[in-house]
Amino acid sequence: MKQNIIFVTGFFGAPVIQSAERLAKEKGYAFLSLDAEIEKDDGRSIQRICMMMGEHEYRNKEYAALLQIVKSAESGLIVCCGDGVLLDDMSKDLIKKHSILVIGTDLPKETLWQNAKKDKSTYHAFMHFGTEEKRRTLFNALWEKQRALFAPLMPQSLIK
Repeated sequence: MKQNIIFVTGFFGAPVIQSAERLAKEKGYAFLSLDAEIEKDDGRSIQRICMMMGEHEYRNKEYAALLQIVKSAESGLIVCCGDGVLLDDMSKDLIKKHSILVIGTDLPKETLWQNAKKDKSTYHAFMHFGTEEKRRTLFNALWEKQRALFAPLMPQSLIK
């Protein structure tokens, strides 16, 4: 049987988890959080892994978890991924062999910013320190980076 895995990611500030959970329920698919799998396997939070080992080592763990998920999945699986999963070329290549859904492409940057400010559990360290002006500047830079990253996956009408 061909695997039917849908990877769900999106802009920082978009309702990625909620959208992935809703899609899984609608399709009758199993739901899995990539970050939860990494935390379960490592025994530390994603934030702790990044603080202690750096983002590069986190991306290595993320790729290893993706490999395991793809290897063990049978069919009908929604995998919720963080907003940076496509930054690693190996992870991106693996995900692109399946379906991918990007959440937040229809949301204005201001809405994403307002949502991001409310998210106290974010892994983005810059959102926990400094002035709001500094956080906004860093958010804008991240948004631009994500927009470029997600652009090939988005309908042209949504790229502004």
